[in-house]
Amino acid sequence: MLRIKEKKQLSPLSDKVVHDRLLKGIRRTIRKSGISADEKIKIIVSLIVETGGVDVCSCYVARPGDVLELYATKGLDERATHETFLRVGEGLVGEIALKRKPQAFEDIWNHASFVYKPETGEKAFQSLAGVPIIQDNVLLGVLCVQTVERITYPPAFLELLSVIAMALSGIVAAIATGSVEKKMIGGQQHKKFEASKIIAGIALGRAYVHKRVALGKVLASSTSRETKRLESAIKTVETEINHLVSKPNMSDEQKGILETYLMFMRDKGWQNKMIKSIGEGLTAEAAVQRVCGEIAERMRLMTDTYIKERIHDFQDLSNRLMRHLRGEQIVSTGKLPKNTVLVAKSLGPAELLDYDITRIKAIVLEEGSQTMHVVIVARSFNIPVVAGIRNISEIVQNDDVLGVDADNGFLYVNPSDEVLDDFETKIKVQRRLQTRLAQLSELPAVTTDGVEISLNINAGLSSDLINAKASLFDGIGLYRTELPFMSSEQLPDIHEQTQIYRRVIQEMKDKPVVFRTLDIGSDKVLPYFENKGEKNPAMGWRSIRITLDRRAILRGQLRAFIRASAQRELSIMFPMIANVDEFRQAKQTLDFELAREKEKGNALPKAVKVGTMLEVPSLLFQLEELVKEVDFISIGTNDLAQFLFATDRSNPIIWTRYDTLSPAFLKMLRYVHEVCAKANVPCSICGEMASRPLECVALIGLGYKKLSMNPSALGMVKAVVRSMNQKQTESFLMRHLSDTVETLRPLLQSYAIDHDIFI
Repeated sequence: MLRIKEKKQLSPLSDKVVHDRLLKGIRRTIRKSGISADEKIKIIVSLIVETGGVDVCSCYVARPGDVLELYATKGLDERATHETFLRVGEGLVGEIALKRKPQAFEDIWNHASFVYKPETGEKAFQSLAGVPIIQDNVLLGVLCVQTVERITYPPAFLELLSVIAMALSGIVAAIATGSVEKKMIGGQQHKKFEASKIIAGIALGRAYVHKRVALGKVLASSTSRETKRLESAIKTVETEINHLVSKPNMSDEQKGILETYLMFMRDKGWQNKMIKSIGEGLTAEAAVQRVCGEIAERMRLMTDTYIKERIHDFQDLSNRLMRHLRGEQIVSTGKLPKNTVLVAKSLGPAELLDYDITRIKAIVLEEGSQTMHVVIVARSFNIPVVAGIRNISEIVQNDDVLGVDADNGFLYVNPSDEVLDDFETKIKVQRRLQTRLAQLSELPAVTTDGVEISLNINAGLSSDLINAKASLFDGIGLYRTELPFMSSEQLPDIHEQTQIYRRVIQEMKDKPVVFRTLDIGSDKVLPYFENKGEKNPAMGWRSIRITLDRRAILRGQLRAFIRASAQRELSIMFPMIANVDEFRQAKQTLDFELAREKEKGNALPKAVKVGTMLEVPSLLFQLEELVKEVDFISIGTNDLAQFLFATDRSNPIIWTRYDTLSPAFLKMLRYVHEVCAKANVPCSICGEMASRPLECVALIGLGYKKLSMNPSALGMVKAVVRSMNQKQTESFLMRHLSDTVETLRPLLQSYAIDHDIFI
């Protein structure tokens, strides 16, 4: 049995002189000409051992198939290099790669994830620390150290390893097959790719590939000079965005998005993190990329697509800062062909607005979804968008002819004459459709048999409020309040929250707003809040469970709601309620705050409505008791479906296996509607189901008259409403709710087509 030695602290790296000497040696090695990338990596791992007070340093390089190859080592048996392999997720090194964050293990032999590789000769070592090597959000490898003695690795050491890993990323990228290999499409060779449909439409044009800025030098020689460069770049970008906002042809929609950018740019927490990274030895460019990468990685782990898509905003800002730091000019619009199809890995709205938008006929993205800000801007210009084509920005070359079919989800590269003819026909059909939707925009959302449907939006940023034409929606059915909490380095105070909520109410004028109380936990982690490290956070300590346990957070937010809504109507709903008693506790807290504000002589809302989200199945069995307590109910179909079907919606293997158009789910929705109607309690849908045309046919057929959706879906849903007969659809659905098929989707689709319903 191995003898566990007494824990010790790693001391050499707490010495600033040692820290600087190591970075200086690594910087000199990276700059050295005449030696290969392999030799540079070997020298750097040796320097870390010799200077850093550790016994082993190893560099693993990512290979295709999620495999990590031991590429260089100092301290292990060097014969194991290129012979030892770990899968991502296998062993402690694999776990670091999987979680993509720095980790330290004091006692590796008693850790459940430890995997012993005899050929490495690592039997003598007790502790291990490692960091992922990442560039442009691509995992390139892992840099790790080990010690004979059992050691507590101080945070400063992990920070230093992260800086070194960033410096290594350029070298590792040159040798890792994880980096993309270009695949040329020569001459007129025809290619067809499947894609995700983001904004419907058809377009033909010439490719122009949008490129991100290269990182360049990573390690700095003067922290004060780098800090000044960063501060100057931030001011320049802020001025640049202000200039875009002030353009006379800029719509309110675009201004709102760019003003959100200014909010990010002015965030002191974000700026301070970058300045701190410079203090650890990084250049301004590397600091920008590192901090934005960390924020992006944290957001990437979330299942909430709305928050997840803010990744692209940070990447846009990062790229813009990098351009100024590198002295590169914003793209020259003169380079664009007259009919351009813009191709990019990802794209931010400000980056799109840098181009001559009149020349862009379509956008093709590797990464993209409906809620990206760039998609919102593209929609305002009626630009079709497809996404999800892996490596397309490396595959396509400038001036390739591209046919974008965003109606059916295909991209054609250098299409044949037959495909070109087909595109011409589709483009004519598209023009007729756009004309029809434009004609509907000012008309009410009423079914053919006279049933009025209230169309509302889900929102969480000021840009969402102006994303849809005012004539298209009736109010905000769900306002997410967690974004300011997530973007701040500390808990926003009551004054800050009050200002945010008051601005939302003022923007909406006389239209109603339903505020959802703080929905954190699960995949929405606050940087300043304790993370319980739960194995199943989606079903753990989250949402109302946190705010009832940390009542001061809930009280502060409720107080801000009350103050923001003075002399106006206030509607609040509580998320993740699992039983009636939880709702009562939350409501009592609101009553306490209302009484407190009244006692202080502060103005109160003229009316207060209190409801709950229905997303936990247990509440279905207390529904008849619940409707006696609430003013309204809003169904969150995303979580409700996840819990009802026991389906993890973050798991792509099974997320399409169960359908919200299954008889079981529709029968449940019908039951909720009937109970609420009997009690005269309004019930709405605010999940993603309300954003999909065919699902809306079912919801309206089931009797739902209030839907809240992504702003981008409003036009299509209004077209659905105005083309369907509610009573006929209800009769059709009632005949099939007891069917035992997996889904009614094909049947409902045929019904919609037969009855000329716009889907």
